[in-house]
Amino acid sequence: MILINPFAQTNKEIPNLQLAYIAALSNSRVIDFNTRLEPVGRFLDYKTDVLGISVQSRTYSQALNISESYKKKYPDAEVKSVSGIIDIECCYPFLRLENDLNFPQPFNDDLPFPQYELFDSFNIFQKNWRTGHWLYPIFTSQGCPYQCVYCAAKNRPYQTRSIENCYQELKWAKQRYGIKSFQILDDCFNLKPERVIEFCQRIKELDLSWFCSNGLRIDGFSEKLAQSLIGAGCREVSFGIESLDPDVLKNIKKGIDLPMIERAVKIAKKYFRFVNGFFIIGLPGSSYEKDLVSLHWALKMGINAHFSYYLPFDKLIQLDETFYGKLSDPVSNEYSKSCQKKIGNLTEFMRGGPSGHSRWQRLKITVGAILKYDFLYLPLYFKVGLKRLISKIKSKIFK
Repeated sequence: MILINPFAQTNKEIPNLQLAYIAALSNSRVIDFNTRLEPVGRFLDYKTDVLGISVQSRTYSQALNISESYKKKYPDAEVKSVSGIIDIECCYPFLRLENDLNFPQPFNDDLPFPQYELFDSFNIFQKNWRTGHWLYPIFTSQGCPYQCVYCAAKNRPYQTRSIENCYQELKWAKQRYGIKSFQILDDCFNLKPERVIEFCQRIKELDLSWFCSNGLRIDGFSEKLAQSLIGAGCREVSFGIESLDPDVLKNIKKGIDLPMIERAVKIAKKYFRFVNGFFIIGLPGSSYEKDLVSLHWALKMGINAHFSYYLPFDKLIQLDETFYGKLSDPVSNEYSKSCQKKIGNLTEFMRGGPSGHSRWQRLKITVGAILKYDFLYLPLYFKVGLKRLISKIKSKIFK
């Protein structure tokens, strides 16, 4: 069997962990077009009985093209979508096509460690891990018991690996790959704060810098947790905030309120050089004014605001559309898409993920939008942008 990771336009620095686990279980080669794009037709050089393709909402068309091309050259081969293990990501759901090649493996200590040597992009990953330019990814748990309406992670049960198993993977990755840093990609890493504290105590001796990249729960964050994180080498935290409007928070079943948000952010700012907040444009019950209030609040609090467009997976899946990529555009009908685009442009330079623009193009878009739509808040934008720049410089100097 040969496995394919189609080009996704985003996150080339994060390997497809679904395929990394499946490759480890089946000892299969992975052809990774998302990190190593060229040569585009290299998958046709390998004949196999079964071609497994990882199909996400953002790679649907790419997957179909690969399938058709392979069947044309090798008509007797079976082409199937792969599923199982890490099966749904919060932003980009994996899709099951007609032929399901399913690996229904529980997410626990019985899983082997991901085998990145089986990726034909491995040399790219290892080079960047060894320099610390890219972060080694790890899931310590998957799934989430919360029912936030905008997130697909609610569709799978909460499962964990033991802290010792996670520690052993990181120790193994440091010895085998030479990693300098890592990032936690859990859907809900701090669901059980005491588990996070135990994790911090165990991995401290590895002397690795790390990041909570996927967003921590506001209501699971405390001074004790912040102290444990920073003491274990965590350098940056992110929070899933989504909106500052009470009615919007209630509509999306977030389970938090403004006092909780402000308390968590103030604690985080005491310990961390840089604090991120994830927000969503066009949520149910929102408006241009409400989303602008969230943005202004983030600026006043001095955090980096990552605004992305609402994509209602439970009602609509627009295949090949992404939160962050070149195809990213508003799809919500809560208020005019032109006004949603204004919020997107105001935060273009701060938003997470690639956008198809260079750094200077992103800065130009943001500055142009500020001068046109939000001139009175220019000093605050400047302050946050300067802090972001200084933080990046410091992170490179003290890496």
